[in-house]
Amino acid sequence: MIKINLKLAIRNIFRNKLYSAINLVGLSVASAFCILVYLYVKNEQSFDRFHHDQDRLYRVEESDIYSSLRAKSQKSFFSDLMKDAEQKNMIQTPTALAVDLKRNFPEIENAVRLSGIDDETIKVGKKSFKEKGEKLTYADADFFKVFNFPLISGNPETVMSGRNQVVIGERLAEKYFGKDNAVGKILLMPNETNQPPLTVSGVYKNFPANSSFQFDMILPMESNPDYQNDYNRGVNSFSDPLILKIKKGTDVAKFQAKLDVFAKQYFKPLILSMKKYNPKSNTRDMHIILRPFADAHYNQATGWYHYTDLKNIYQLVCLTVVILFIACLNYILLTLTSAISRSQDVGVRKTIGAGRVQIVTQYYTETQLLAFIAVIAGFLLSVLCLPFFGSLTGTQIVLANFSVGTIALFLFVLALILGLLAGIYPALAMSGLKPLNIMRGFSAYRINPVLSKSLIVLQFTVCVIMVISTMAINKQIHFLNETDMGFDKDQVLMIRSPYSWQDKQHTNTLRDELFHYAATEPAIADVTSGSYYYGGINFNGYIINGEKVMLQALNVDYNYFSFLKIPIVKGRTFSRNITTDSAKLDYPDLKKSQKASLAFRSVVVNETLYKMLGKPPVGELDRQMGGIIIGVCKDYHIQDLTKKIEPAYHTINAQGNNSYWLKIKAGQSVPRTLEKIKGNWNKLTGNLPFDYTFMDQEVAQSYDAYLRWMTTINTACILAIIISCLGLFGLSGLNTLNRTKEIGIRKVLGASVSNLFILLNRGTLVLATGSFIIAAPIAFYLIHQWLDNFAYRIKPDWLLFTSAGAIAMLTALLAVSYHTIKAARCNPVESLRNE
Repeated sequence: MIKINLKLAIRNIFRNKLYSAINLVGLSVASAFCILVYLYVKNEQSFDRFHHDQDRLYRVEESDIYSSLRAKSQKSFFSDLMKDAEQKNMIQTPTALAVDLKRNFPEIENAVRLSGIDDETIKVGKKSFKEKGEKLTYADADFFKVFNFPLISGNPETVMSGRNQVVIGERLAEKYFGKDNAVGKILLMPNETNQPPLTVSGVYKNFPANSSFQFDMILPMESNPDYQNDYNRGVNSFSDPLILKIKKGTDVAKFQAKLDVFAKQYFKPLILSMKKYNPKSNTRDMHIILRPFADAHYNQATGWYHYTDLKNIYQLVCLTVVILFIACLNYILLTLTSAISRSQDVGVRKTIGAGRVQIVTQYYTETQLLAFIAVIAGFLLSVLCLPFFGSLTGTQIVLANFSVGTIALFLFVLALILGLLAGIYPALAMSGLKPLNIMRGFSAYRINPVLSKSLIVLQFTVCVIMVISTMAINKQIHFLNETDMGFDKDQVLMIRSPYSWQDKQHTNTLRDELFHYAATEPAIADVTSGSYYYGGINFNGYIINGEKVMLQALNVDYNYFSFLKIPIVKGRTFSRNITTDSAKLDYPDLKKSQKASLAFRSVVVNETLYKMLGKPPVGELDRQMGGIIIGVCKDYHIQDLTKKIEPAYHTINAQGNNSYWLKIKAGQSVPRTLEKIKGNWNKLTGNLPFDYTFMDQEVAQSYDAYLRWMTTINTACILAIIISCLGLFGLSGLNTLNRTKEIGIRKVLGASVSNLFILLNRGTLVLATGSFIIAAPIAFYLIHQWLDNFAYRIKPDWLLFTSAGAIAMLTALLAVSYHTIKAARCNPVESLRNE
């Protein structure tokens, strides 16, 4: 029986080549998208789960005592599914906490602290290399005993036992030493004045792509020059992410409760000092929270290494369901509409004794066979699109990391689901036909018009929602790129100093010589310096109007405001001729806490902070700030437009800045100017790494995640529209075929091609209009949910919705035009004769 059904299914697929091809393409494209999303989700789920004892690894977090000072996260459509992924805890722990926890809790087997390193210049012999700070870390000696990162050379027990040892990845070993054995070689960190030469004690395999850690170099924690100072500061220093490995058999819930009791006493001095600093504050006790290490990447914690946004996963899954839904609707519509040519076959089979189960099995077998073919084709298509999809999601998906059995099982299940969703209803509908009604007269099965119209409206409603959402996302991203940031960012070259800010001699010499060169170079309009690249800022806490607030602190150069063309709306900017601008104040009655909070006493504040302070007199001591406000600058966007402009102040420490900003004149060749600057840089630094970027690129980079998501939505929308149009194309052909005689009669009676085109497509326009009416309010809600992520955003207007509606209707017309125009232009004599 199965063999017969398969033969019939293959015969029917080849008999209806056009509509089988339409169904196959629609289901294949939908399957490919589904497979890509599955690979992405499984890849994200695999992060940090390859460690042998990952079920015993936990990241330590503390309740954020500054949470009231930070921006609250927006409530999103998926917030109820996020659980504790949106928790805002601190993951930076006191340096001394790991030692104190191990001393007090026998449940802890190992504790590993990680301490970040800034971008560093590494010297190997006579060569210098610039390494990104995100690839470097200090870590405790147990690192390779806790985590399953294989060593190529070196003993996990001793590889990090020496203070002046360093372990590097094979990528760095090849970069520095080629094919030579790296163990025993010497590395220098010239920027760290207190850092002695480091001896390579081991080489480890490059960390897998699904590891939150992607370090190329690991140094012992105690080799950090700031280690002892941070350790001595106790609970007044929060700097190190901490991972605990607990012993087997430990009751985690009970251990968590013990940690909570411990935290209340441990952090008590900090809480008391904060209350003493501000008696009106309602600072609560701190808590220690354990988060499974394998789930840590789902939590958006500041300072963690890899972040998986669960909202994106849920949104991708929803898009997948939508695309599969549209593909299945297409199949159902085309199958039922084309059933006119199959109803006689059903009548004959029922007359000779076939039961309903046999009819259902026959039609379902055909659908299931087509589904299996579509899934196989979809898999091949997904393999081809994997690099593109990886770039969309910003992840590296390696197919080799998935077992053949896992992928095969998923493909089999996906094919079954597609077969069931697309095939069951048409099979049941066809099996329910009455043989006598079919055989008597010449009656044939026709799809219920209410059902067909409902399915078309449902399908098109989804497409219109996607079109409106896509246009809104594109408009918002365009708005972000075009909005004035409040400063001039064009053609600003930003070069990072190869020296540490602590290396005053080299830093000052480089700054003076670079500024002198810029003044004499015709292609350069101006030069200044800053502490960071764009978006890099510090936050300091102040008591303003009786409440503690976090203020953005920027260390700038004298000409910072003129360089970036930021207007001073009140008072003045910093001046080299006024020595007090960079000098410390000496006010005996100024509170000690206020003195400590501001490194320099003359400040320029932005308008937001000035209003918060109550618009105090300019040029006088402001006790809330602990310094003299010499000027007020116009508000500008220190961070990207997803965040509101926050209160900020600027101080002078020109000699301490570690990045230099050069303004290239308009009309100058940027590549040629860049080569000249690099040549002079090599002379000034002795060929130290030339680490540079452009300010407008830095600003644009802050929107990378949104740009990728926009491209993902655009791609999904295009796929959905293509699949829908394929269905409309096929449906139009069948409907036109059913009305061939009517078209011929109307042409004989004098109907023109345009009249017939309107007649045949009027129903499509009505259905598209109904779909738009349903889709508009749903899209409006979804758009506003997404726009809540931005502090500055567009206002969706009627033009956006009407444009999207027009695009959807035009697309629908294009999909059905081929068959309707062809039918309207055919010779009526031939159509009537054929009937």
